[in-house]
Amino acid sequence: MERVGLVVGEEENDLARVQFRRHSLCEKCGQCRGQDEVTQEVKNPIGAEEGDWVMVKVEDKNLVGASLTLYLLPLLALLLGYYAGFSLGGSEAWGIGGGLFFMGLFYLILRLRDKTLEKEEFIPIIKRFALDKEIEESKG
Repeated sequence: MERVGLVVGEEENDLARVQFRRHSLCEKCGQCRGQDEVTQEVKNPIGAEEGDWVMVKVEDKNLVGASLTLYLLPLLALLLGYYAGFSLGGSEAWGIGGGLFFMGLFYLILRLRDKTLEKEEFIPIIKRFALDKEIEESKG
């Protein structure tokens, strides 16, 4: 996935802060009222400076891995917890409680031990400077 963004700051270790306009699908969601832009730290191997428009890429395989870690595995924990709670308690309430417990436990373990999403391979990377046409499309 590639997106055009504006470099708004430079960080240590060849990182830059890049500001992106929200994707059109994000705008329709309505969850983040009043925020038209999002800022994210990205790798900066080309030496882009503040004010430069750049093309940032997230590897698709990394996006899939992160999605599985954040969405599919907790869902499986929820289902496993529901089954375990229902089997032990014999009621729907026990199942729901077990499901929520297992899912919460999964997120806690993920947060404390598995730094998967902080690995360098998951950080987006600036591939090149953006073309004028791409800049105009991202603004409009």
